Order: sequence, then C-alpha cells, then structure tokens
Amino acid sequence: MSIEDAIDDACSSVGIIPPKERSYGKWLHTDTLSGKNGKGDGRVIINETHVTAFNWQTGGTVTVGMGGEVEKRDRQKIAKQIEFSKRKKQADAARAARLASDMIATAKIAAHPYLAAKGFRDEKAMVIRVEDVRRIGGDYLVPDAGCSSAMVIPARIGGQVASAQLIWEDGTKKFLFGGATWGAAHRISTGVDTWLCEGYATGLSVRAALQGMKIKPTVLCCFSAANIVTVAGHSGGRVFIAAENDKPLKQFDGLGASEYYARKTSLPFGMPPDIGTDFNDLHQRSSIFAVQRALTAVMANAARKKGTS
Repeated sequence: MSIEDAIDDACSSVGIIPPKERSYGKWLHTDTLSGKNGKGDGRVIINETHVTAFNWQTGGTVTVGMGGEVEKRDRQKIAKQIEFSKRKKQADAARAARLASDMIATAKIAAHPYLAAKGFRDEKAMVIRVEDVRRIGGDYLVPDAGCSSAMVIPARIGGQVASAQLIWEDGTKKFLFGGATWGAAHRISTGVDTWLCEGYATGLSVRAALQGMKIKPTVLCCFSAANIVTVAGHSGGRVFIAAENDKPLKQFDGLGASEYYARKTSLPFGMPPDIGTDFNDLHQRSSIFAVQRALTAVMANAARKKGTS
C-alpha cells in the first residue's frame, strides 16, 4: 500500500479530509467532514510504517499500515524528522501550558451568554475578553468578528494546567495549539462518586441533577469521548459515565462514538434517548427531572449488577 493510499484509508475511516501537507512524525491538522463545525478538528500523523488519523469531534482514531512502501525511502531522514517533531511537540505543549496559565490569570469570574443559552443563567465561570485572547494566544483562537468574550475551561493533568478550552458565545470551542489534552480533565465539582462526561454544559446538567437529589458528585469534563477512557483509568472509587447519544458510525461497530468509548471502560454509563443529544439537551428539552431519572437508572443498574456478582 502506498503512503497516499494509507492516508486516504485512514482519513475516510474516521471521517476527516486528508491533509495537504506531507511531513513525517508530526500531527498534521485538517478538517472533518462535518463542515464548518469540524474546521481544524482532524489530525493525521505519518510515521515510518503507518499512518494514524484522529477525529477530535468523535474521538475516532485508526492506524493503517503501509507495508514495505517505506523501505524505498530514506529511513535516516525520516528518523531525523520524527525526532525533531517530538522535540517540537514537547516545546508546543510547554508553550500551551504557559498560555493557558496566562489566560486563567487574566480571566474574570462572570456570567456568560453561553451559560445562559445552556440553561444556567446564574452560573459564573472564568471569562476572558476577545482582546486578551488575541494578545495572549493569537487570532486563530477567535472564531469570528462577532465574538467578544470566551469562557476559559482549564484542562489539567495530575492537577497541573496543561491547556485550556475556550468556549465562545456561539458555542464554538477552541483548544490552544499544541496543548496536551490526552488524559486531561476539568473538575466541575467535588464529591463522593465520580461522573465523567465530555462537554462542560453536560457536566453542569449532571451536577444540577444529582445535587437536586441531595447527591454531591465529583464531575469531570473530559473534552472528548475517547479521552474519557484515559481519565477513567486514573479515577478511583465509584465511577459513572454520562455519555452522549451520538450518531452510529461504522468505525465504531455501529455505535455512536460516546457509547463506543464508554463501553471500553466497562464502567456503568447512561445516555439520553434521542440520537444527536447530550444530557444538557435533555435537561433543556424535557426537564432536570428527566436527567435525574436517567442518572438514577445508571446507578440502580450498577447496584443490581454488583449485587448479583
């Protein structure tokens, strides 16, 4: 299989557009097939013997081997490119961590239009002005001219700030370039049991539902379905997953991405009934009581399984 064939196969499997650039040993940015919302959410890395593609939106990843095709190439040159890319990746991650810390220090605790749109008008978060985002991080973090402020959601690994997610008024989410997010999470609340979810608004609805039942939970926002698997591996005590009801995809064995990765953890999980929704959608379309019923079912099923084991 040629390099081009491997790239095409890997990209089509996870639903992203093949990148125009051809460099070894570094993640190449591209778009997903979902249009404007998928801009910049595809990643491809070409190594000596294989190509790996990653869809940040779905968490889907696949690796395609290239057989003997690379034997015809200059392996020494490729090895140097890969080593250079590793060092650059480390430098980019360190820079992103510094920028995230600067944004956190600059942000003010305030209400934000995104929170109001998600049903949490009285909720407050770290909010940063668009001028400060441009000054600290660059124009690429600002989706369009109509945005004036973003919420800053720190992404921490082992308690240390590794990166940050910016959520703008229109719901656009941006991560700092090069930031380490694999295994990173944002703690929304602290309690006894742990609930893992992908998005910030979903986490707020999960927290509100459980607190309404006099349950004080730990809620961790993991940013993507695939990352929940990594965070789950580092979580102790009783752990549950508030999954999303994603569209079924072939590469996930006919399951949605969120359900696919939730099943990989072997942890108790639940998701809203309608395809294309999360628990914040259920909260807003139905009520907080609908979320409570769904989460109660997850806990009850887990208790029954434990009792019969």
